[in-house]
Parts: sequence; structure tokens; C-alpha cells
Amino acid sequence: MTDPITIPAAERGIVRVFALSMTAQQAERLRDGQTEAGSDLAAMLGVDALDTEYTEIFPVADLDDLGLAGYLVEGNGVEAQDVAPDRTKLKQLSGWVMIVYSSAFGGQSATLTPAPEITLVGTYREAGVDWTARDTVTSEAARPYSAPPQTVKKRPSDAAMSGRIATLVLILLALFTWLFIWIAG
Repeated sequence: MTDPITIPAAERGIVRVFALSMTAQQAERLRDGQTEAGSDLAAMLGVDALDTEYTEIFPVADLDDLGLAGYLVEGNGVEAQDVAPDRTKLKQLSGWVMIVYSSAFGGQSATLTPAPEITLVGTYREAGVDWTARDTVTSEAARPYSAPPQTVKKRPSDAAMSGRIATLVLILLALFTWLFIWIAG
């Protein structure tokens, strides 16, 4: 039995790669959610629930020249230096693999106790966004307090206010006249 794998609550950006020691037919059924004895992927990993939208099961041969290490770096945004120590191990993998992303656990903590047919190959971190500025901004508009001063909105003139009031009075008179005709009729 393998050691349990602890998934902390609110985990983000972690990619776990598992080797599947099973036939192609068994792996396909696991991928399609049609495993024997009614067990599903969550049960195979030893958890109550798993969002399979955030899992991938495929044969390593499908990756051709890219390879599993290349797929992790290029296709999943895993840091190249994170994959580097396992590059040889990833290259030697054959058969079927399963990739489980942090999002598969829905932000909940979990303890994985994989079935004997599932072996953890490696855990990798997705590259985060680099928020550092590459160049300093030297534009005049980027200087603090360089925005034009805010102007105070001008109050409508007395003539405009008188026009609005007169329009309102005419609308009310028209409504009153219509109401009077309707009641009288």
C-alpha cells in the first residue's frame, strides 16, 4: 500500500501525475467512468468526490515527440525547472497515465489512498503569473498627480430649470384633461 497523499483545502496550481498499471481497456473504462464493480475514479483514488473535468487519462504514446515532460511544461504551464529532476523518469513511462489537477478537489481538503494500480509519479506546480514590471514607465502621464484637475459640474441655468418646470406642468395638465374626459365620458 502506498502512503496517503494529503490535499490541503483551497489548494491551487498543483498537477499530480499518476502511472496506471492496468490494461488499455481498463484505463479506457476508468477514463469513461465505466469501471467494473461500480467503482469510479474517485473510489480508485480513495476519496469521496472528485470533479473528473479536472482529470486526464491517456496513453503516453499519444504525446509522440512532445513527451510527458513537454506536455506538462508546454500544455499545462508547469515550471520547467520543476519537471527537470523527473524528466528521465517521465520519459521512461509507457502505457497509460492520469493527470489530476488541484481543481478536481473543489477547494476541499482530501486524503488520497490510491488503489494499487495507481502510482504517484510526481507532483508539479503550475507557473504563476509574473507581475513584475519589465520596464519603468517614464511617460509624463505616468507621474503622480499628473491628471488634469477635476472640474465641478455646472448647475443648470435658471432658464433651463424654468423650461423643465413648464414642461412638467404641461404634462400634468394634459394628464388631468385626459382623466377628466375619460371619467365624464
